[in-house]
Amino acid sequence: MYYSTASQTGMTHQLPLHSIQATDSMGMGVTVVQYPTEQVNMTPQRMLHVIALALDMSPECYKMKTRVRNIVELRFLGGLLLRQYFPALTLCQIAAYFGGQDHSSVINAISRAHNLLYVGDAQFLKKYTTVLKSVNSWLKREA
Repeated sequence: MYYSTASQTGMTHQLPLHSIQATDSMGMGVTVVQYPTEQVNMTPQRMLHVIALALDMSPECYKMKTRVRNIVELRFLGGLLLRQYFPALTLCQIAAYFGGQDHSSVINAISRAHNLLYVGDAQFLKKYTTVLKSVNSWLKREA
């Protein structure tokens, strides 16, 4: 019996990441093929880079230990979008991108970003829509 999952998932145009062949003592052969589940260039670091460039800021600003509003809001947006587009990342992993902050800092950042969106802060909404457009166009290019 032969199963072809590649044609069912529509990923036949991609090259397999790994291919393993095994044969048991009775001569029964099995080939296991693993296909990548996401594009290679779609990494959290690249997304943070796209977010920073969309706001005309340096990606190094994420790691700055300052409370300047522009830089704080950059971290808010970075944490919010990383949590949304990379749900497998833990809060500690996200915090590591922001200069080794604590996971509770990421929780606070995401909570404050949601609050700013909810109350309709005009300055933050403008940044959010700009960043969201850039991230979505980046995702379409990479896909």
